[in-house]
Amino acid sequence: MISLVVTADTPNYDPAERDIAFSELLAQFKQPFEIVYVANSDYGYLDTLREIAKSSDNRRLIVTTPSTNINTQIYTALDHTNSGDVLLATMDTNLELIQSVIKKHLDGADLVFVKRQENWFKSMFVALGHGTYQMGLKLLGRGRDMCCEPRVVFLNNRSVNTIILNPALSKALRLVNPDTERTARVVTTKKIYDNPTEAQKSCNNSFFALGLVSIFYIIALLVMAVVFPICNSGVYTTWILISLVAWIILGVIGAVIAAKFIYNSRLGLPVAINLAGEPIINIVETVVDQIDEKVGEENKEEVKSEKKSKKKANKEEKSIEQPAEQVEEETKEENIEEKTELEPAENIEQDKTKSEQPKTEEKEPAKKTATKKTTAKKSTTTKKATTTKKATTSTAKKTTSKSTATKKTSTTSKTGAKKPEISKIKSTKGAKTKKD
Repeated sequence: MISLVVTADTPNYDPAERDIAFSELLAQFKQPFEIVYVANSDYGYLDTLREIAKSSDNRRLIVTTPSTNINTQIYTALDHTNSGDVLLATMDTNLELIQSVIKKHLDGADLVFVKRQENWFKSMFVALGHGTYQMGLKLLGRGRDMCCEPRVVFLNNRSVNTIILNPALSKALRLVNPDTERTARVVTTKKIYDNPTEAQKSCNNSFFALGLVSIFYIIALLVMAVVFPICNSGVYTTWILISLVAWIILGVIGAVIAAKFIYNSRLGLPVAINLAGEPIINIVETVVDQIDEKVGEENKEEVKSEKKSKKKANKEEKSIEQPAEQVEEETKEENIEEKTELEPAENIEQDKTKSEQPKTEEKEPAKKTATKKTTAKKSTTTKKATTTKKATTSTAKKTTSKSTATKKTSTTSKTGAKKPEISKIKSTKGAKTKKD
């Protein structure tokens, strides 16, 4: 997905016409895209940008306070993109340039930078100024500046995440390639903006001036190092050696100072950061497809009511399919979850202890019923024992019934009348099955 981030600060263009042109250009590549506009609240065409953001689902508008600088605006817009590749542009960026930048990315470039092309005479001094500038940055221990236009650049999602995690280096990471594994390409063009301002026209003047100074420095160094010894029969005097060392030291110091000055001027105002290292951004409003991201309490209550209605519907379906015991257990768990949303943790613990107490009380009557069953069984056994004895009474224990049975067998062996008593025992068994 390609996210086109447009900083709207040029009053010479109709945002509606430019939005149509941007969307038609991005649609040619047959990839999903979105357009994120960022502007201050004092922008003249803010109402039209609101209508654009409300009319389409792949448009977004972020409005910041009037005092917000460009770097903070771009950082805010990058944070509101849908985690895709980002193309930074302005309202008056040349459409052909945007097309060529996207083509470079589709050819395999992770980062695509844009440079302004100068005429052949000026380009020589600009190139020499770039070399002096890079040497000064290297001595300062900073990364290689691509000497590109910082407001028009293509960044992959990995670079965007790096910028979001480092708000203090938001613009610095747009000027350099922080990782050598990311392939970078440069597009040089004569026309970056359709109606460039004076500052945009003179973007290479600082490098041009540094190149002129570097030319004079190199000429003086060659005179002291080559011309003077030739004129003096190849002999270096002490004064020439001292002047050479001093000139080289002066050149190094000058390159460092010039590089630091140009680098700070290219960075501009940084993103404001608090003591915790978090960016301070004042967003007035965000407009996305007729939905303002400022959600009120009423909308939250509606969402909660919808969730509760869904839960009730699920309960009814489960009660039809599942037995009553499982449904009761699930409702108890859901009630506990609902209480966690409304009550503090202490009340929840008290509810859990209360819910555990009736369980113990339920176990006690269960034990009582079990004891009743055992006593009933013992009483039936005693009844069986009394039927075998005619004149004697027995206790409720099983052991006494066994002893009486053995006595009867002993008496029957003496008399020899065994068969009637066996028939009586059989009759008691038959009576037991009837009772059951």
